Amino acid sequence: MSDERPHGARVLIAEDEPMIGRILEHKLRREGHEVIWVRTAAEVEAKLRVEPVDVAIVDATLERDGIDLGTALVGAQLLQQASWLALVEQRDVSAQRRARAAGVAGTVLKPFKPTQVAAAVAALLVAQTAAAPAFEPAP
Repeated sequence: MSDERPHGARVLIAEDEPMIGRILEHKLRREGHEVIWVRTAAEVEAKLRVEPVDVAIVDATLERDGIDLGTALVGAQLLQQASWLALVEQRDVSAQRRARAAGVAGTVLKPFKPTQVAAAVAALLVAQTAAAPAFEPAP
């Protein structure tokens, strides 16, 4: 992770709706995170091949299924299982179930409040820090 605090992390947003993407980008930047916003599955894959991230927020309804995309990224070791959140429509119960079955760290239901997303990112970063092994200097 980029930092021991839940601030200052590198967060990738995969969202094709401009208004939602701008809202998330603005809120997470105000929280002190470095934000990378992409709009397609191909952009997600390309970015993650060159820039690791601490957290990814992946819309379930990109031009390609976002849940399948997240699962594939974990399988390709471009993303850690415990580092991605799925953005899912509140009324899409099937997608919510699929996201949980895929092992996402959490789901964010649309419509959402930006503060909820920021809180979910912060909680995920704290959990990652708690799960990280302690640094031991070489003898």
